[in-house]
Parts: sequence; structure tokens; C-alpha cells
Amino acid sequence: QAPAAGPVPAAKAPAVVKRGPTPEELTVGMVEAVTTGRSTAPVAVKFDLPQRPSVGKRIDVVIAVLPQVAAGSAMVQVVGAEGLQLPPNFAPVEISPLDPTQVYRLSIPVTPTADGVHLLGLSVSLKEDDSAESRSFSVPIIVGSGGGD
Repeated sequence: QAPAAGPVPAAKAPAVVKRGPTPEELTVGMVEAVTTGRSTAPVAVKFDLPQRPSVGKRIDVVIAVLPQVAAGSAMVQVVGAEGLQLPPNFAPVEISPLDPTQVYRLSIPVTPTADGVHLLGLSVSLKEDDSAESRSFSVPIIVGSGGGD
């Protein structure tokens, strides 16, 4: 007769993989920037204005870059329009590497110089190996008088 083996371990329950929030969940409440031109680069941009823009008061425009594919890097270039002033030393921002499950947030300081609707221009270039694709976006910023400031 064979010696009795120790107790048979119970089957392990399958591991529950905890998944983090999706990029859509991380950017709830943000507005999608408008694509300009005909580019189809696989990237989206959303934005948020944490405060109401007014002439002469600096605000930080919060930008979320949402890559839809993995890429080696991205370059985000910001172009202020007439009526929006960027800091003189504001340089393009490089993000690397890019993961399509992540959200990359940037804060862009702008100072409105006039009332009205002004478009902040963004160009996002995705780079992988020797190829690059870019997509341009517009972020509308509505500037109104502060009303008695």
C-alpha cells in the first residue's frame, strides 16, 4: 500500500487582474479639441480650462494627449493666436515613449490680450523609428470681460 500523501491543495482561484482606469475615464469632463486639416495620425487631444479666461490674467490650459497607438515619442508644439500670448520661452514639449493606455497631461500657460474667441493651435507629431505623423488641433478659448475687476 502506498503511503498517504499530504492533503491535496485546493485549486487556486484565477487571479483577478486589476485594471486601471481607461484614458476615457481619466479625461471625463474634458472637451475634445477640434482636428484641423486632413491628418489621420492616431492621436486625440482633449482640453480643460480650470478657470474663466479674462484679459490680462494668465490661465493654464490643461491638455491631455491620448495616443491611440504605441509610439517612440511625441512632440507637442503650441501656437498662440492673435489675442493669446504664450510665455516667450515656451518650447515644444516632448513625451516619450507613448503608451495608448495612458493619458499625458500638459499645462499650457496663456495670457489673453483681447476679448473674443481665440484659437490655441496644437500640433502633435508621433515618431516611431524613421517615420513621423502629425495632427493639428484647435482649442477655442472664449475670453470675456471680467465684469468690474
